[in-house]
Amino acid sequence: MLLLPTTTVGPTQTLESDGLVQVQHLSKEVVHQMKYPIAERFKAPQGEGLYTGVPMAFIRLVGCSVGQGVCTACDTNFEKMYPELGGGLYTTEELLAWAGNYIHVCLTGGEPLDRNLLDLVNTLHGANIQVHIETSGTLSPLWLNHMPDRPWLCVSPKPGYLRDMIEMADEIKVILGGLGDGPGWPTVDNALTWAAEGRLVYIQPRNSVLTIDKAAMDEAITVVSKHPSLRLSAQLHKYLRTR
Repeated sequence: MLLLPTTTVGPTQTLESDGLVQVQHLSKEVVHQMKYPIAERFKAPQGEGLYTGVPMAFIRLVGCSVGQGVCTACDTNFEKMYPELGGGLYTTEELLAWAGNYIHVCLTGGEPLDRNLLDLVNTLHGANIQVHIETSGTLSPLWLNHMPDRPWLCVSPKPGYLRDMIEMADEIKVILGGLGDGPGWPTVDNALTWAAEGRLVYIQPRNSVLTIDKAAMDEAITVVSKHPSLRLSAQLHKYLRTR
């Protein structure tokens, strides 16, 4: 039987539609047999935020509850599994083995928090791996809230982002102008407010899928030059032409 971790909030809990938690007695062995649908896997230097330049093993999960109807300029492919890019169905142990000697693993999407990642995160932590999660901030799962040793949380707020995810974030990445034309995207004023609260806030230009938009980059540089409480996230991987 194939078990996919979707709406579960813990190894023995599922979140019902009414918001109540129902206990299910799943053994640890069953949990480890769950398979995560992965769009792609790759190893490359991190191109964004505080860890720019740090080698990471990236695991991109399939699916996004925000969707490309909102993020019309999204620069990632997360709709399905791409076997030619390392995508497929993988257990926790298989993903740990693939990470190899990397000490940083980034769980990204799409929206990785659409799925219960508790077992995967705990297993990676148990192998002395620093886990990074990149999220839209629109979901605040119970399993993440109650972890004593949380992953490094990068929130790039999308319309519908939650205040408690802003407060939980280790770094916040504001895409200048957003990735869509609708309402609800964070502004430079929001970024300045969060920075004034003592948060680590990055301004990132809205670039193309594989290339840097010079006008957008120049605008982002102007913003952080005017407001030195903010930092620039330059998407180094697009300069390096890595994934």
